[in-house]
Amino acid sequence: MQKLLQTDPDYVYLLLRVVAGILIFPYGMQKLLGWFADLGGGIGIKGSLRQLRAKRIPVWIGWLIIIGQSFGSIALIFGCLGRIAAAGNFLIFTGALIVHAPDGWTMNWLGKKKGEGIEYFVLLLSVLLIIIIKGSGALSIDLWLLNNK
Repeated sequence: MQKLLQTDPDYVYLLLRVVAGILIFPYGMQKLLGWFADLGGGIGIKGSLRQLRAKRIPVWIGWLIIIGQSFGSIALIFGCLGRIAAAGNFLIFTGALIVHAPDGWTMNWLGKKKGEGIEYFVLLLSVLLIIIIKGSGALSIDLWLLNNK
């Protein structure tokens, strides 16, 4: 457990994990609670599972995606089991990268493509990989637990 919590009290890792958590949070809340409809989501659990089934993703994986994005984003923000939260979301967004790979590199800034590219996912995966390797950083529950053993 100590290796899982191990982290340096570095503020760079704090910044990266909080930014990653904030970026992932709306995805999770769209799927879990139906929030952020104006950002293209807001469909809740039933709608999310229906969309994932349409993409031939099994229901149990759909639930893992919903739980991973929802609670994993909160765990990242607070630095609670940051490596696990980052690893779970790394898997989820690797899947998203694969799904969006046929749409090219760039996002659909001008609305002329049929889908979004992968540049966002590459950036997010890079940040998550740093958290997996280095831990939650300063002001994290992980660091607090490690120092209060």
